[in-house]
Parts: sequence; C-alpha cells; structure tokens
Amino acid sequence: MEIDKIEKLHSIGHRLNDTKLTVTQDFKFNVAGNKIEGKQGEVNNLPQWVGKILSENNLGTLDSQDMITELKQALSKEKMVGEYQISTLEPHFYIKLKESMKELNRDDFDKVESIMLELFRMRRGKLVKIADAIKLNSELYNKLTVEENIFYKTIYDNSVEFEKQIRGNINE
Repeated sequence: MEIDKIEKLHSIGHRLNDTKLTVTQDFKFNVAGNKIEGKQGEVNNLPQWVGKILSENNLGTLDSQDMITELKQALSKEKMVGEYQISTLEPHFYIKLKESMKELNRDDFDKVESIMLELFRMRRGKLVKIADAIKLNSELYNKLTVEENIFYKTIYDNSVEFEKQIRGNINE
C-alpha cells in the first residue's frame, strides 16, 4: 500500500482519538441523537475532530501537545542514539506534526519544516542502513512511524530482491 493512502487512513483514525478540551463558553449540542455539552471551566475528553470544531468556534481550547517542542526533542534524541540505532517516535508523529504546522505563519512554518526535514533525512539514512541488514522485528516496528514502517519494508524487500538478482544462479 502507498504511504499517502496509509497516512490518510491513519489521519482519520488519529482524529477519532480523544483529546482534552477546556470549555471557555457553555454549550449544548444534540446532533443525530448524540449529545455533547460543556460548562465553562470544565475539561472534557472528546474526539479530536469535535474538539477542533469547538475550538475553532471559540467554545473551548484544545489542550494539545506542543509538536514543535516534540520535534526538537525528537531531533536531539536522534542525534544522540548513534548511526546504527534509531530513537522511538510515536506512530502518528508526522501526521500530528503536519497538522500542527498548518496553523503556523510562513516564517515559523519554514523554520519548523527545516527541522522536520533534518529529522526525516537523518532517520531515512539510518533506516536504509538498518533495512539492508535486518528484517523488521517488533522492537524496531514499535520505534517507527506508520510512514517509516512502509518505507522500511520497501527498502528491505528491494534489498533482498536486488541481492537475488546480483547473485543469480551461481550455485547451479
């Protein structure tokens, strides 16, 4: 499956996850039999897509992670673990990062994009080296994002196929 399709599927799933919303204005909704209400000052757990709509309409504030700080921390960890090791990123890291980048102004976007690309290139280089050496195992799988898992499998499969083509039928 292609990365963009997997990413789209996981983006939908990610938006279904709960998030915390601090209510800034009382509200009460009943949509298709689903009741949602909040009183000023409450903190409610709601699906992210609902929280985003309420936040955009000034009914609450999303208590979301600071993805720029997480990005900087991820880059720092990646630099520390070494050339043949990879740090752990949560599966939806890039999905969440790209979503938060949509809210940035042009200058901030460019700065964050630069850091993201540095992290991406570093991890990509490591993944190519690791994929050439070992098959994906559960420990490694749990360290990678959904996009990186697809990339890893592609590199590994291509590496194995390339080796078969080079070796040919030398034992015959």
